[in-house]
Amino acid sequence: MAAQASRKPAKAAFLVPVLAGLLGLVGLVGPGHAVPSAAARTTAGDPAVVATTNGPVRGTVTDRGRSFLGVPFAAPPVGRLRWRPPAPAAAWAEVRDATRYAEGCARRPRALLGDTGTTNEDCLYLNVFTPPEGGTGKPVLVWFHGGSFISGSAAAYDAARLARAGDMVVVTANYRLGPFGYLAHPALTAESPAAGSGNYGLLDQGAALRWAGDNAAAFGGDRARITVAGQSAGGLSVCAHLVSPLSRGLFARAVVQSAPCALRIRDAAAAESAGRSFAVGAGCLGAAAPVPACLRGKSVTDILAAPNAGSSTAWSPVSGTPVLPTAPADAIAAGDHAEVPVLIGDTLDEGTITSAVLESEGTKLNAVSYPVLLTALFGVDAARVAARYPASAYGGDHRLAFAAVFRDAVFACPTRTTALWFAAATPGRTYAYEFADRTAPNLYALNPDFPLGAYHGAEIPYLFTYHRGGVELDPAQRRLSEAMTSYWSRFAATGDPGGGATPPWPASAATAYRPLSLAPDAIAPRRDFDSAHQCDFWEGLPRPAARPVP
Repeated sequence: MAAQASRKPAKAAFLVPVLAGLLGLVGLVGPGHAVPSAAARTTAGDPAVVATTNGPVRGTVTDRGRSFLGVPFAAPPVGRLRWRPPAPAAAWAEVRDATRYAEGCARRPRALLGDTGTTNEDCLYLNVFTPPEGGTGKPVLVWFHGGSFISGSAAAYDAARLARAGDMVVVTANYRLGPFGYLAHPALTAESPAAGSGNYGLLDQGAALRWAGDNAAAFGGDRARITVAGQSAGGLSVCAHLVSPLSRGLFARAVVQSAPCALRIRDAAAAESAGRSFAVGAGCLGAAAPVPACLRGKSVTDILAAPNAGSSTAWSPVSGTPVLPTAPADAIAAGDHAEVPVLIGDTLDEGTITSAVLESEGTKLNAVSYPVLLTALFGVDAARVAARYPASAYGGDHRLAFAAVFRDAVFACPTRTTALWFAAATPGRTYAYEFADRTAPNLYALNPDFPLGAYHGAEIPYLFTYHRGGVELDPAQRRLSEAMTSYWSRFAATGDPGGGATPPWPASAATAYRPLSLAPDAIAPRRDFDSAHQCDFWEGLPRPAARPVP
């Protein structure tokens, strides 16, 4: 295969409705009043109080930094606002308490992530973290969590350390999930032709980005230096914002973690067809016009109990809509995206969690099931895949063999393709990495008897203090964490993570893929990525039509 990335999305993009979180646009209506000047919005003498565009908030100030938690950025999407673009948050006059996280968005429990679920719909809140001393003109990073578009919450990501060490403002935001965030239906589309249906979660994120721009100066940030960032489902969301016409101008840089933009999302026809079936399953039958009213009349519990409400393959952003006229894979392959610096990468062992999930749900990976599973994924090419990834190459362990297949076919090589697309469109402004700490602490509520290695999501505690479980890093891992924090914050500040850094981080070329390997005390460009992940093989093979885990 030629080193230059093919710009034909048919091979590099495939229907994997949701990859984010494995296991893990701008609102059409802005604030309804004028934005006061930064000087007018600063409360003199009390760093715990900040005047936002909607009203003053009181946060917490410690030597770790300032935090403002549970700040509304849009109206509660309940009642008549369910399945509509986010509306402006109401203004308030009295100082609002911002010392506690708001509850996340409605979702089913998900044992894999230790997520107990919630029936809460009033969830469009965000959290702001700044360095202790406040300041002015700092870069702003807006983070969207992963969770397969069906689970997760901004409250899981304490960004105080990242804000303090990186000398920047960090915003983490909730967005609607599952059917509440991604239900498409012809009747809902007819109600809102300017936005269509199926992208309410993306519109929530866009409203959060707009809020971040409007309020950056009040928290010491620079609205001209906003970075949109996310991992897994959050990363796929960033792919969507990079190509959405509604998100242009809302950010100056983008970070895509473990979310190859080359993965194909749902199109409007398929999503609306699935939406019709979902409405029927929820008990809303009959002509199109009454369906939205029927659905809005259902309780959150009823909606979450409907068939497929908790399926990670059922919900994702929708292309062929005003929010996403073109699928991210197609638009990025064609160079039709926001021309901003991009930091993109994945982990060395993305597929191990998938094997662990399959086993935990009763599919034992062995000599009998392995070829059956490969046939389900690759059809007539299954034998070729099995020959390339024999269990004998992985100590006879079919779980590790399948993990390698999933990693290379779904993450590693599509990430490479995506990065090369970006590098070709915006030379010198794309930076690629591979997180490679195979001793990273386990964030999942799964403890398989095979090594997870640098699994999907393993890099999260190196950037954030992750609220699930007592995660402790050893001294070498803390040094890696410090290096990564420096890289990410330098990228947010300048668009170049390597400028003056040691080790340096060179920009990716469009003709060769050399991601920076991030391992404890071993940070260096990886020159054997293509061969190690067998990307030549995968480039010539049709990709699977869907991922094999729910």
